[in-house]
Amino acid sequence: MTSKRRGRLHAPRDPNRGALRWLGIGGGIALALAAIATMLAWQRASHDRYAAEDVKARVAAEMNRIEAEANRIEREAGQ
Repeated sequence: MTSKRRGRLHAPRDPNRGALRWLGIGGGIALALAAIATMLAWQRASHDRYAAEDVKARVAAEMNRIEAEANRIEREAGQ
């Protein structure tokens, strides 16, 4: 009997070769999804921080307005 593959050395085929390839592809996809999730979480945290700073600034401005109004009322009452 002659081999169908003439001129080549016949090496035994590794049955896990395909599984390792799919494992690598799956790992790459999982890494990409983790990177996207990290970027979205970072963006959300930045947005929340800016919103909190904005609220603090508005509260401080409102407190200053209330204190100025209270001082004005005290001055008018003292006259």
